[in-house]
Amino acid sequence: MDRPEHLTPDALRRWIPALVRANRLYRFYKTPEFLHLRQDVIAAAHGECEDCRAKSPSEVTPATCVHHDKPVKLFPELALSWYWIDNKGRKHKQLWALCEDCHNRRHDRFGYGPGKPVSLPLTPERW
Repeated sequence: MDRPEHLTPDALRRWIPALVRANRLYRFYKTPEFLHLRQDVIAAAHGECEDCRAKSPSEVTPATCVHHDKPVKLFPELALSWYWIDNKGRKHKQLWALCEDCHNRRHDRFGYGPGKPVSLPLTPERW
């Protein structure tokens, strides 16, 4: 479970499952490589949550985390990739700058998900 010297896709494919088995996946999220990438992803989104901006371009919510479209536990080789390619050769965004609320919504956790009530704002201004 020692950290590989270089976090290549092959090294990630071996290291991340070992971290998951040891319940230490947090070690990946503390690596300089991920922390630098996280900073770049949030900067590319101008520090704004991409899901909030898509819902309401006038709403500015600070991005506080980075979401992996393809989960790190299932696709460890994509953990440091900006994009992934589907089986038809189409390119998809892998990393998203999100606020905590939108990140929880994407993962269907902490009050979000199937069968959970969704409280909508009374107006677009969120009153």
